[in-house]
Amino acid sequence: MTALIVDGRRFDSAEPVLFALAYRAGKRAAGTDEDTDSLLRHFLTQEDYAAVAGYLEGLAAGAREQLPEHPVDCPCRRCVWDRRDLMRHLRRVWREQVPA
Repeated sequence: MTALIVDGRRFDSAEPVLFALAYRAGKRAAGTDEDTDSLLRHFLTQEDYAAVAGYLEGLAAGAREQLPEHPVDCPCRRCVWDRRDLMRHLRRVWREQVPA
């Protein structure tokens, strides 16, 4: 396994060049109306698992870029859930570190 950095994120892959190329293709495909399933099936039939992983990571990165920015006090259900989950995590860490 070789570590590589693409778009500021660290990934591990046995074939870093293939992973990076597929990552960029997936990221580009996320913003268009490309048939992503057919290319993914092609990678799977060729048993290019590094390309499959890179393509899926690229699709996810492209989708994240298309999400709107939420303000800190956003009232949407997902943001409220994330804030509550973060507070629970912080309380749990605080309780573990503070002696009884």
